[in-house]
Amino acid sequence: MRKPRKTGRKQRIRALLDRVQILASAPEGRAPSPVEGFTVTRDSFVRRQTTTSTYARCRHYNSLTNDSKIYWQYNRQKGWLRPWKITMVADDKTGLSRDEIERVLRHCRSYQLLTVEIAIDFSPPIGVSKQFIRRHAAFGKSRRRAD
Repeated sequence: MRKPRKTGRKQRIRALLDRVQILASAPEGRAPSPVEGFTVTRDSFVRRQTTTSTYARCRHYNSLTNDSKIYWQYNRQKGWLRPWKITMVADDKTGLSRDEIERVLRHCRSYQLLTVEIAIDFSPPIGVSKQFIRRHAAFGKSRRRAD
């Protein structure tokens, strides 16, 4: 991830990676590995939230340097699921760094990005207020268009 250019002015708009979800392949039955810069805080059973059970276990990691977290689901319950589903949640101040993401991806045989969320922060002089957002913003899932 590139660092913002220093222009001598305060940054007015800041975009950071806020959350990334990854589906990954791994050797069958393999539990998640230790991740450099993170510590395992919990490894627990996953409660089923729908009629279809997905993963049986989730390993929780906390960063040693900031407030980033990793939720690494494994022990799939259906054969059509990828062996691992990994959710990385950023520290609100720094966002997710490329280095943090690469430290996770090096444990994956192959992977697919499922979700990438970006947080956009506006400084007060820009004039983007709650009222502006409510009036002009459109939220939802983006889809690739043919045109």
